[in-house]
Amino acid sequence: MTTAVLLLFLFQATGVVSDPTGRPIPGVTVACGTETATTDSAGAFQLANPCEATVSKDGFATAKVSLGATNIVTLQLAPTSSNVLVTATGTPVSIQEAGVAADIFTAQDFEPPHTAFVEDLLRDVPGLDIVQTGSNGGLTNLFARGGDSDATLVLLDGVPITEPGGNIDLSNLSSAGIDRMEVVRGPESALFGAEASSAVIQLFSKSGDVESTTPHGSLTYERGNFSTDHSTGTIDGGLAQRLDYAFTGDQFRSTGEFPNSAHRLTSGTGNLGYRFSDHTQLRAVFREFDSYTGDAGQTAYGLDDYLANERVRDSTLSLRLNDQRGPRFIQHVQFGYHRYRDIFMDSSTQTDNVAAILRTNAQGNTYLVALANPADSNAPPGTFFIDSPYEFFPSSSLELTARENVEYQGTLTHFHGALTFGYEYERQAGNISDFNVARDDNGVYLNDQYSLTSRIFLNAGARLQQSSTFGTEFTPRGAVTFRLPKETYFRVSGGRGIKEPELIDNFANTTFYVGNPNLKPETTDSFEAGLFREWFSRRLRTEVSWFRNSFSQLIEFDSAVNPGTWINIDKAWARGAEFSGTAHLFGFASLHAAYTLLYTDVVNDADPTQIGLPLVRRPKNSGSLSLALAPKRWTFSAGARFVGEREEQDFVFYAITRNPGYTFVFADASWKMTKHLEPFLRVNNLLNEDYQEVLGYQALSRNGSAGMRITW
Repeated sequence: MTTAVLLLFLFQATGVVSDPTGRPIPGVTVACGTETATTDSAGAFQLANPCEATVSKDGFATAKVSLGATNIVTLQLAPTSSNVLVTATGTPVSIQEAGVAADIFTAQDFEPPHTAFVEDLLRDVPGLDIVQTGSNGGLTNLFARGGDSDATLVLLDGVPITEPGGNIDLSNLSSAGIDRMEVVRGPESALFGAEASSAVIQLFSKSGDVESTTPHGSLTYERGNFSTDHSTGTIDGGLAQRLDYAFTGDQFRSTGEFPNSAHRLTSGTGNLGYRFSDHTQLRAVFREFDSYTGDAGQTAYGLDDYLANERVRDSTLSLRLNDQRGPRFIQHVQFGYHRYRDIFMDSSTQTDNVAAILRTNAQGNTYLVALANPADSNAPPGTFFIDSPYEFFPSSSLELTARENVEYQGTLTHFHGALTFGYEYERQAGNISDFNVARDDNGVYLNDQYSLTSRIFLNAGARLQQSSTFGTEFTPRGAVTFRLPKETYFRVSGGRGIKEPELIDNFANTTFYVGNPNLKPETTDSFEAGLFREWFSRRLRTEVSWFRNSFSQLIEFDSAVNPGTWINIDKAWARGAEFSGTAHLFGFASLHAAYTLLYTDVVNDADPTQIGLPLVRRPKNSGSLSLALAPKRWTFSAGARFVGEREEQDFVFYAITRNPGYTFVFADASWKMTKHLEPFLRVNNLLNEDYQEVLGYQALSRNGSAGMRITW
């Protein structure tokens, strides 16, 4: 009997399946001929005999492995996986088990006929509001779940590309060279520090394949109205089984619809990886863009600025060393550098006299009815006339900032999950009031993923952030997810986010305003509950989230003192619900819908007249609906985005308080003419809607483009 048991043991194949970080993966299928095994919560499996096996799970690349008596199998993330999330916890985890509201965009979403800019993909994410000041190249801000435009951290290959204090202009963020994007809604300061108070967006550059000794590439060109040209070139591959590379060049040019609204954006990305061994890799990524934008001004008010322009140059460098020490521990060290230069110049000196017809409803909201002749003050019943002289003043500004950061992160896999911990140092510098200034940030953090049972998943983390300006802050976050019957997941989470002051808030030094070195970071306390469900054999996926955010210690400029300065005084809250759903109607058709209901309120403000009002540029209702068809040789998609009316600020008439809602309709198509040729077509604002995302700044009318993509 003992001999038989021993022989049985010798001929068995046992092992553990883990992800690239060494974390065990439950629910993996290990198929060996007619025999199939599934890994348990510790990633372990057992088969009767050693064999050539197929190891697979949704979200991971299928692997063919030769199984011996004992085995350690590592599954790589699938290149187009939309089910595995990294940003929320620091290590790969199923999006359903991460305890967050998140969206993932893969390489296909960044290719023609889709748009050339990341901002347009973000418009379809529930809970996010994208606001562009005019047309191409106009300042484009993002508001996440009612948070301010500087409360979302944007990372490129792990390097923050927001300016110190959280600001970013999305208008210059091209989708060229981007392979993947993860969007996590809610405070993530526990992992990412003093700028991720409302959301985190992480972009990953396209990399080459070390196994591909033959270079692959593409050339894309498209032409549209308003003299718009867009061209992109890529090449990627591998050398000597050690080196992989990917290079992208991209240029977008348009003369624009209005006088002085030309926009040019040139960008380039280089991604190099070197494999010292199967467990140690070095990667370097460099991305730079240079842009010119004419600032046409408030064209919807008839105020045309013919001389204002803005020139921006932005550089990002990432150096990262990944190292795996055994089957259960992986670590990385990363150096990041980001430099931003923005030059604005306007020599305009004219004075215009503009007038308008306005109306005020029973709730006290004031709307623009139409522009008027300043010499004719007659107004229809229920409306009133207002005029205002507007003077253009010559002005110029230089914004120069730089960020350098070094980070160490380790991940230790344990029986029920993985523990991630790390340390980050960052130096933020800039030119403020003609002085070179700098501040230092240090952060230590940890996050633990723990499978309490096969149906209960815990995520908890915290960060201790120390700054040379605001001192020390503690930011915790926790979530619990329950896997209910029939592929239903219910999550509850809570956390705190912080947003440090901008450099000018701390270091300004002029006759009329000075910085405040004693400012505290803005704080977001958040609670969220969500429900994810798959229906009809995974043909329909729906997700509903409810959240409440409390914003305190918000920074506001105080003009009541001389010289003016910045103080922590404002308070506000936002609460709302998000819905998204995707239905696979039949083999090649899918329907996607998203909707956000958002309530906001100003609790305290340096201007008492703002108390009790909604936060500006956050619509109560917004959503999108799209249909996509993708048979073998062609694709077609059409959809609409709906944005409701929202609170606004008017700096011309100083009376308009509301911006009407609008509907944006689009359609695009492509045809796989041959293996290497793919023509495509795209039309935006199909219904030619007349709207302004920011009051006074006219959005583009109907516009379209057609192009060709060549691949090899």
